[in-house]
Amino acid sequence: MRKILFLLVFFASSVWAQIPTAVIEKARDATVLVATPGGGMGSGVVIDDAGLVLTNYHVIHRADELKVWFYDQDNSNSYSADIVAIDPVADLALLRMDLPHHKLPTPYLKIESKEWAVAQEVVAIGHPMGIQWTVSVGHIAHTDRTGRITAYVATLQHSAEIHKGNSGGPLINSKGDVVGINTYLLLPDQKWSGIAYAVRGDIVQWSVNQMIENGETIYPALKLNVRQINAYAMVYFEKTHPKFLPPKNVFGMVVLSIEKGGHAELNGIQLLDVIIAIDGEPTNHMLDVSNIIMGRRYEPGRIVELLIIRDQHIRKIEYQLGQIEMDYMSFYDESGNPGAQPIPMPENKPEEEEQSFPSLPPHATE
Repeated sequence: MRKILFLLVFFASSVWAQIPTAVIEKARDATVLVATPGGGMGSGVVIDDAGLVLTNYHVIHRADELKVWFYDQDNSNSYSADIVAIDPVADLALLRMDLPHHKLPTPYLKIESKEWAVAQEVVAIGHPMGIQWTVSVGHIAHTDRTGRITAYVATLQHSAEIHKGNSGGPLINSKGDVVGINTYLLLPDQKWSGIAYAVRGDIVQWSVNQMIENGETIYPALKLNVRQINAYAMVYFEKTHPKFLPPKNVFGMVVLSIEKGGHAELNGIQLLDVIIAIDGEPTNHMLDVSNIIMGRRYEPGRIVELLIIRDQHIRKIEYQLGQIEMDYMSFYDESGNPGAQPIPMPENKPEEEEQSFPSLPPHATE
């Protein structure tokens, strides 16, 4: 029954998909279901032949035990998995499966860290609303987004349909490489399907390398409360900072608050300073800041040169980078974002067994 469901969904998608069938089937086989005690589930993808699985941090953040299923398995055949490392900033987690005889039962997928483009066709694979190994086809709509969940790293906005349960699953290109990890869905109401976001491949690859090499990820940051200068922001400034005069014909990031004795004040930043460049590169958008810092592989503690406008005069300031510190889950819970949550799996078990691992839902094995 499970294979019939997959074929029906796949056929509907492949009628207009340009990505070869064999590529999608390989990616499907490398996509796993990640289950947590208490009935939670999400998606994941195998990224090497030693059994490393990449998923979202929010899928596994409360789990002290994990199990992983592959596409062609039944209820009795699953693998235990341990958490290798986590990256709450990018909402990623790295797992290692306990493989019998160290033999991987499926192919693995490579991460594409350099090439993606607007209008490029992509495929999302995962378990939306508990419907296992669903394939959906779409296109990249934007290559450089940030959002409430991944506010510090770049994401791909795309049109492949995802829902609860897709979290942690791969977004692949025509070669079958992972260009992103599906992470959340912007769903302001229930009248439309929402806007899907996947953590971009270069961020994914950097995070994986850091987690493997160091057991953690450390993100440098300006540690400033800033806002981009644009038409929307000007309405905000008129209400909150009526004396603020934005520089003419200049884009940048406005400092909105200064903590007494905090990192910004200690580095010479003042309220309503406009940051227009870091080490000579323009900062027109908040994502420019992280792209400069991450792209140059800066580390916390490094001294950078900020070009700022203060009182209509351009100044240079030497500024020491800090480190991102965030309580990711409290931030996430406030968003009420349904596309980024693991969903409960259907259960027919007594209440006293509620914390045990669920079996795969009936429709996945009939």
